[in-house]
Amino acid sequence: MSSSIRRAVLYSSVTRYSMRFMGLFSTMIIARLLTPEEIGTFAIASAIVMVMSEFRLLGAGAYLVREQELTEEKIRSATGLTVLISWGLGLLIWLAAPWVAGFYELEPLSIIFRILSVSFFVAPFISIPTSVLMRSFRFKELFVVKLYTTLANVLITISLILAGFSYYALAWGYTLAVLVELLVLIYYRPAGMPWGPSFQRVGTIARFGIYTSLAGFLRKGVVTVPDMIIGKLGTPLQVGLFSRGLGFIEFVSQTLIMGVKPVVLPYLSDVKRSGGDINQAYLQASVMLGGLIWPVLAVASVVSLPAIYLFFGDQWLQAAPYASLIAWWAIFRMVHWFSSDLLMARGFEKVMVIKEAVVFFAHFLAILLLSPLGLKAVAAGFAGAGAIDLVVTSWVLWRYLGLNPALMVRAWRQNALIMVLCGLAAWGCYEAMLAQGFGMVAGLLVVASVLPPVWLGLIVALKHPLRAELVRVIRILHV
Repeated sequence: MSSSIRRAVLYSSVTRYSMRFMGLFSTMIIARLLTPEEIGTFAIASAIVMVMSEFRLLGAGAYLVREQELTEEKIRSATGLTVLISWGLGLLIWLAAPWVAGFYELEPLSIIFRILSVSFFVAPFISIPTSVLMRSFRFKELFVVKLYTTLANVLITISLILAGFSYYALAWGYTLAVLVELLVLIYYRPAGMPWGPSFQRVGTIARFGIYTSLAGFLRKGVVTVPDMIIGKLGTPLQVGLFSRGLGFIEFVSQTLIMGVKPVVLPYLSDVKRSGGDINQAYLQASVMLGGLIWPVLAVASVVSLPAIYLFFGDQWLQAAPYASLIAWWAIFRMVHWFSSDLLMARGFEKVMVIKEAVVFFAHFLAILLLSPLGLKAVAAGFAGAGAIDLVVTSWVLWRYLGLNPALMVRAWRQNALIMVLCGLAAWGCYEAMLAQGFGMVAGLLVVASVLPPVWLGLIVALKHPLRAELVRVIRILHV
């Protein structure tokens, strides 16, 4: 690996994790400044907008990164496609704002929608330079861009909340941060890069990204559709509480995944090109991910109450039971988290989209049918939809790629044992602390101290595949 690629990987990892934890810091403050009702109101609007945002690039960025020879005309065409799609969506959001507010019977949604629509008109002039910088491995510059953007979002949002802007502060913070991102990108824009759009060859680029955009739309829809349905059938308070429970579990799981996710598709594609067993490579990657994430999610399910109290404050304690159930949704989903990468690497993009559509509608129906029974029923249905996701994806991989489900079960037995033992250890430690009269935060701290060595001991004792990776890391650190 060349030094330039090493630096790129380093800056890419630093960017992802630093922005992640800055976002957590911001969320911890905002959760104490706004009520669940206020955050729930914003969540309804942002859920709809964020789902639509999956289509505003339509693969143009990935096209520029992957294209073998990049010309000025190709950059202009990619810009043209994003202008057509993104501006069209932005106009649609602006015009639909009053209708959406009427549908949900929440007048503030109209203003929030229109504030958020501004980012769609700026998006082409952010995404295209970003893709060109990524292509050139200029991740140091991208780190600076994301740093200024995140800082702007945090500072503007908190300042406006303190000034009394309520949920509008969240919308303005996001939108003004996007404008800051544009200004910083103008400074770092590659020399000679054109700004103007061209509308030639846009069909070619659109076909390149249609399947990944559809799949991304459906995946994003799975985690945003609860806000949209509960917002209509329930109240903003319920939206805020369920969103907080889901957001907590998503933060835990995605923080662990984000370090390895970007390298999975290139890794599987490389195995395929070299003639290796791509199914075995997928199995190994998924088992190692599960050995890390399953125990963490089991522990998160046990200590969701003190964790939510510590991170977000006592006004969010009602979200803890939902988080405990949603953790099982994440556990089921983690088994085949890399399935889309595997299907893409094997050339089954259409199958990938159909699979994601089936999974999305399973979640949609579960939430729609169970919402009248309360949020705990919705959370249980969400976990059930995660189990359906596991079954459907296992069948798809068996039917199209020949990956035997029995082989998956055997490979994941160690993960299941480690998860159960870590979950029981966490429950025992937490309950013992409560029985001794200590508070729930003290119990959480004891669990956080005891579980890492317990997990490590199980990895070593059971000779889990992660053991070899940990030994390799230790040797590298000692060199």
